[in-house]
Amino acid sequence: MRKQTKLAIILPKGFPFRYIFGKINTYSLSTIPLTIPVLVSLIPKDLNIKVEIYDESIEKIIKEGINADLVAISAITPTVNRAYAYADYFRSKNIPVIMGGVHATLNPQEALQHADSVMCGVAIESCPQLLRDFTESKIQKIYTQSNQLDFSKMPIPDRNCYKDKTSFPVRINSIQATFGCNNKCEFCVQPYICNGYHQRPIEDVINEIKNIKSNFIEFYDPNLTADKKYLEKFCKAMIPLKKNWAAPATIDLADNNKLLKLVAKSGCRSVLIGFESVNQDTLKDIHKDFNNVEKYQKSIKEFHKAGIAVAGSFVFGFDSDTKDIFKQTLNFINKAHIDLPRFTINTPFPGTPFYERMKKENRIIENNWSMYDCNHVIIEPNNMTARELQEGFDWISKEAYKLTSILKRIEFINLFSLLIFIANIGLKIKCKNVCQASRDIICANKDI
Repeated sequence: MRKQTKLAIILPKGFPFRYIFGKINTYSLSTIPLTIPVLVSLIPKDLNIKVEIYDESIEKIIKEGINADLVAISAITPTVNRAYAYADYFRSKNIPVIMGGVHATLNPQEALQHADSVMCGVAIESCPQLLRDFTESKIQKIYTQSNQLDFSKMPIPDRNCYKDKTSFPVRINSIQATFGCNNKCEFCVQPYICNGYHQRPIEDVINEIKNIKSNFIEFYDPNLTADKKYLEKFCKAMIPLKKNWAAPATIDLADNNKLLKLVAKSGCRSVLIGFESVNQDTLKDIHKDFNNVEKYQKSIKEFHKAGIAVAGSFVFGFDSDTKDIFKQTLNFINKAHIDLPRFTINTPFPGTPFYERMKKENRIIENNWSMYDCNHVIIEPNNMTARELQEGFDWISKEAYKLTSILKRIEFINLFSLLIFIANIGLKIKCKNVCQASRDIICANKDI
């Protein structure tokens, strides 16, 4: 019989991605990320591996109490400093560390300064192989994603792995059908972390959804609507399940009335659309000129007409942006009835061409990865000062979530609109706490 391997999986906490109501954890209100459930499901059953999970967003981790032969840590850029601190501690105790996640994928050599091995990209094949190699004492430094990755091999995430971790009920009703993106928007990491655009077999996705008890499904796909033929087949398969669902989409879905009606019939109640900017010149500059500002309002009406709420993502700090962009955007979201606006600051994530361009132009003004949370200014803007960008971002984050603005914007088109209203209130509170929260995390990195 194989010797048992004790594996600890750690997900460091970070803002603003997990918490909304200050110190009150929102896993009781929203969905748990798929990171840990997927990693647990990828452990080969024939290996004698005992796994313990540690999600810092729902528990305080006592690192000294972790008894492991191997530690796996996943992190995004604003949480990677904390991940490195954990990694350094365990390696100081002669416990090998695996590092994965978006930041490690884009910066494997940096991650190797804190880890024994790095998993890059989607871990469907690399995670099982790494664990086999570890049990045979032949672990490699870097595991990369295959260009011909077979997504039919993706196991169903282990949605039971959290059941003994919390004192409150949690839902793991999130799912992912597609990975990556073929678009090349300059500020986005998606084109670089998955080696293109990939789809899971529709039958596999439907079978997974059938096993999710919740009547509401949240898709984590970068863009579920990219392939219209795939989307049509998927929606037809969803209809008999009678589930409600929400997913990221591109605005061109509104141009196909027949498909839009099918999407709504299949249970879609909300879409997240990356509008990014209300300035067409900006969209051209960032290689997203397939968005047409002049059609925005008409497209939103089409979604609402179909009974689908619209969450809209807007980014500030592009080179074409001036100080007027904040008022222009606020006027637009109110006039166009964006049900749930979301705002971020243009952030050059390390390892992307955008980061390299900003570095070459000597415009990066913040090198602490903890601040790369899309809520703080990282680069010197082109047509305003860094302070003006931060103040403008803080201003619109406050103004857009005033109760009068929320009630004016939301189109109460179905029962799901109540959840949209609650989400608006949540974002209103989050915006009050995010600056202090980031400072707390930066300080906490020194004391894990």
